[in-house]
Amino acid sequence: MNVPSYAFLAFAAVVALAINLSAKAWRRQAVLLVANLLFVLTFTRDPRQLAPFALLLAAGYGCTKLLERRKSRALFAVLVVALIVAFCALKRYTFVPSGLFLPFAYFTVGMSYVFFRLLHLVIDAYQDALPERVGAVAYVNYTLNFTSLVSGPIQFYRDYRRNESERPPALTGEIAAYALGRIVMGFFKVSIVSPLFGRAQSALVAAIAPGDPSRAVLAAAIVPGVFLLYLYFNFSGYTDFVIGTARFLRLELPENFERPFIATGFIDFWGRWHITLANWVKTYVYSPLLLAMMRRYPSPRVEPLLGVIAYFVAFFFVGVWHGQTSMFLFLGVLLGLGVSVNKLYQILMVRRLGRARYRTLCANPLYAACSRGATLGYFAFASLWFWSSWTQLGAFARALGPAGLVLAFVLLFAETAVATTAWKALDDAVRALAAQPQARTPGRYARLAAYSALAVLVVSVTVVLNAPAPHIVYRGF
Repeated sequence: MNVPSYAFLAFAAVVALAINLSAKAWRRQAVLLVANLLFVLTFTRDPRQLAPFALLLAAGYGCTKLLERRKSRALFAVLVVALIVAFCALKRYTFVPSGLFLPFAYFTVGMSYVFFRLLHLVIDAYQDALPERVGAVAYVNYTLNFTSLVSGPIQFYRDYRRNESERPPALTGEIAAYALGRIVMGFFKVSIVSPLFGRAQSALVAAIAPGDPSRAVLAAAIVPGVFLLYLYFNFSGYTDFVIGTARFLRLELPENFERPFIATGFIDFWGRWHITLANWVKTYVYSPLLLAMMRRYPSPRVEPLLGVIAYFVAFFFVGVWHGQTSMFLFLGVLLGLGVSVNKLYQILMVRRLGRARYRTLCANPLYAACSRGATLGYFAFASLWFWSSWTQLGAFARALGPAGLVLAFVLLFAETAVATTAWKALDDAVRALAAQPQARTPGRYARLAAYSALAVLVVSVTVVLNAPAPHIVYRGF
């Protein structure tokens, strides 16, 4: 079943009705369990195709229960390594010996996101950090939650369990209107806006060809930013859609985006883009690694540099997670360099200027604009290794030549500085208008009219024009 789609909305509406008619927590859990299993079966009903995923889930549950009872460091290490190897083999990473691969096709939708939840449970069980002993029904509902199975967001277990209490999150008329607005906006982003940028990207890629150097350079400078907009509207639209849908099921999913285009540094950017992934990596990769290195090298002078190393390792992991080929290994290097160099730059500037003068510099509008341009330009550049290939990148380089490559880089950073400054100015203006007390009442009616118009537009495009279900970039993870 595609997410988002009208079939998914109809399925979620039936589940929401059943959940909201269930007064007891155990009944809501039972309804959600059936819904989650039925959702998985919409992808395949072949037991052979489902078996590997089911075995991974069973292994995760067994490891969690074992570590709840026995706090052994050696056992914990063996179980975590075994789970990671099994996951990498199921995802067919190129660095895994091919002899470990299964010789048939099988269900993998959402496997990476499920694996994050699974590892979270195993680690917290060993550290005795879970709010309770994990039951089988709660485990399945948490790992296979159909509203976030396909592409997240990644939710921690303690936050999920608050939704399953005897008093779940309220569903008032105002909350329902807000949730409907998120669904409409998400569908609009994914079905209308994102495909427009996707088509623009394809046209720009085709324009990077030998024969017209100026046209090729201009296209090469614009295409990374266009893909970044495509990715943002695609993934944030999906996130809006599932957060709004889950709210009708009395579930609160975490936010995944917080105005990423106003970020003034790469570390700040990852606090605003794919937030749940960044939080997971910081919790289970960055922080443990940093603490281990600080215990090994307990020097206040060395500590900031250890943070630089930990940032590189953590976000190298983020890049590698995105795919199985050498393209994503290099993406990991670029992401790791982005955050680690950003951290090192902050350390050096604080030492040179002091915290007060550095904060004053960061508040300077021109400096902030350049910082935003460098941050988003670099991420757009790094994303070339997300959507392209070594062969295609080689063709781009040959079409542009050395001078064209340099000029394209300069134009890319200039355009992102200008575009993000305009984006921030518009965002600030909209927020200032919404904060005015006299604007709130008419604002409700204006939002209702806007969402109604968006809903009509989306239905017209997708139904009247028989548009296919939108493609979600992160569905393959």
